[in-house]
Amino acid sequence: MKSTIKTKSIIASLLVSVLFLANSCEEYDFGDININPGQTVTPLPPALLTKAIWAVTSYEVSTRQSLYVQYLSETQYPETSLYSIGPGGWGEYTGTGSTTGGLQNLNTIINYNSDAETKEAAADHGSNANQIAVARILKAYIFSKVSDRFGDIPYSESLNGNTFPVYDSQESIYKDILKELTEAENGFDAGAMPSGDILLNGNKADWKRLANSLRMVLSLRLSKRYPGAGDYAATQFNAALNDADGYIDSNDDNIEFPHTTLTTYANGWFRLFQTRADFSPSNVLVDDLIARNDPRLPVYINKTEGGDYKGLPYGFTRPQLITWTATNQYSLMGDDLRQLQSPSYFLTSSYISLTRAEAAQLGWTSEVAATLYTKGIQDSWEQYDVFDAAAFATYMADPQNAYAGNMLEQIGDQKWLSLFPNGSEMYSDWRRTGYPVLTPTPNATNESGEIPIRDPYPSNESDLNSENYEAAVARLASGDNDQSPVWWDN
Repeated sequence: MKSTIKTKSIIASLLVSVLFLANSCEEYDFGDININPGQTVTPLPPALLTKAIWAVTSYEVSTRQSLYVQYLSETQYPETSLYSIGPGGWGEYTGTGSTTGGLQNLNTIINYNSDAETKEAAADHGSNANQIAVARILKAYIFSKVSDRFGDIPYSESLNGNTFPVYDSQESIYKDILKELTEAENGFDAGAMPSGDILLNGNKADWKRLANSLRMVLSLRLSKRYPGAGDYAATQFNAALNDADGYIDSNDDNIEFPHTTLTTYANGWFRLFQTRADFSPSNVLVDDLIARNDPRLPVYINKTEGGDYKGLPYGFTRPQLITWTATNQYSLMGDDLRQLQSPSYFLTSSYISLTRAEAAQLGWTSEVAATLYTKGIQDSWEQYDVFDAAAFATYMADPQNAYAGNMLEQIGDQKWLSLFPNGSEMYSDWRRTGYPVLTPTPNATNESGEIPIRDPYPSNESDLNSENYEAAVARLASGDNDQSPVWWDN
């Protein structure tokens, strides 16, 4: 497994520094009494970028989405897997909530490097163009995550100090995100790369591949709205696919989140399981891996004390859990996935290959879907060091895995297997395609009894931004609830 972070001690030192350097972005006229000689009074782009990247790493652990796609079951408090959900929140993305979001930091970097009065000072931390390009890529990615959860959201007016921002349509947001990624990928210059880049260590080629890979993923997200080979989505997909700067195409290109020996910046699953085990791999996932004789099973799943692999039944009520666990053992997530510095992935060659396979199967490209499907599975096996040529040939000859029958379902199933435990990305793919086919828990507590397909808006929006909130809700199929599909899912 390739690590993109080479110097852990340097990163650890930088991360500690971030806590002290990134919070002073405004000046107030209180005279000398408000001046701390040991603290900066201007934005520090490296610190802002580092904090923004760490905000992005928090999306690797999304237990709600991992429960919805049935990667996990709840061991003690089965509320989310019974669909007893409350409103979502976007403070984690903007930095206005309990966790440090990235959008405002990235917007500050862009403004600081664009303003004629500050851009010269900002260039001490990398060329203005390159800082802006990196910030635009990350900003576009974060906004896509917010919109995927809620649908229409404040976008064009969200970071300019407007107290009552309008909710832009998801269609306009997605088209602007794809524009941003395209312009950012083409916006790098020959100058220095940004300081504070703990994701790709200032590797310009990697940033370009990331931007093009995201363009393909997000273009395919629009396949239900623009299904034709000559439509907007396919055109955008092909532009990224054929871009001379390339995309993620091998495991050497995989983009890993940076983790250090500092617990605060450790692998997110390590932090989640550090003091308790509220989640277990579901029986849906474990049984599927066993049925396929999939060699990723011992990487993804630990054996029980009895020496077998056993998933916790999905969607049980608390009384059912108490009864079942009284006489049964269940497996936990594999140790290799949840150690202090275990690799966790932003984007992988496996996922991009399977994304390309789907686009080819839809007739969007001239690539060979079967070849890319096979490559996507092999890349995943090699990513987890379980590839064996003979075993792979046997696996691919099994009708469960062969590229035959409903090929889009086969691709969806293999995306599900390769993305574990990243429920956030899989949740969007599952909503769009319907694959893998998942059965809701019979114990559902929500009104529909179906797996939620959207997060309701934050609870305070109806009070704080009521006019714009109500206009957005009026555009939803059945109101602000978990069964109103987002625009690209219609």
